[in-house]
Amino acid sequence: MEDKRRLEDIIKLVDKNKSVIDIGTDHGLVPLYLAKNKISSDIVATDISEKSLNKLREALDDELKKVIQTYVTDGFKGLEKKPNQVAIIAGMGANTIIDIINNDLDFAHNLDYMILESNVNTEKLREFLLANNFYIERDFMSLEKEKYYDILKVRTGKAPKAKLSETYYPKDDIANRSPILEEKLREDYEKNLFFRDQIIKNSSDKNALDKINLKIQAIEEVYEIWKLEK
Repeated sequence: MEDKRRLEDIIKLVDKNKSVIDIGTDHGLVPLYLAKNKISSDIVATDISEKSLNKLREALDDELKKVIQTYVTDGFKGLEKKPNQVAIIAGMGANTIIDIINNDLDFAHNLDYMILESNVNTEKLREFLLANNFYIERDFMSLEKEKYYDILKVRTGKAPKAKLSETYYPKDDIANRSPILEEKLREDYEKNLFFRDQIIKNSSDKNALDKINLKIQAIEEVYEIWKLEK
């Protein structure tokens, strides 16, 4: 797991002795770690790419084959529902995660929980989850190789309406005043102020301007929360 901070952060959220589904497993680093460290003895690793799964299969010895099953499939298609089952969906954008969950909401709601890792447009994922009866239990940011990843642990259940800041940024990091989030906010604030100025000067794209203004408003809301908590 060297130089894989986000995968380490995902693994920390997996409770021992769960039946685990790893959607879009790629080379299977998470299933291999869970199996070798006896965190789970029942793991299904899936990917839409046979080539990627073959790389995982090559790493399986006879003992690991008893723990890890591999399937070429898209999302939850063809998978068996089990008690005490959780899913990991990582390494993709929010729109793809939404499609996977939305294509089989019944399967997703049957899970004990899901661990989701999004690298872009996570505000759309949070809005989708809250609109579809999922409660966001954990929500924090991981930094790996100078790239930010949002990691969420979600369960079926009603949740209160999120603040604008909690839609755009992880609620745990807001509450804890995470240094990672502080740095991300500085970068986003400068970037979005620049984009807003460029649109005002060179374009009449109101939709783009509205989106940027919402992002700026969310950042300013986080700053206000932190100021009040001092």
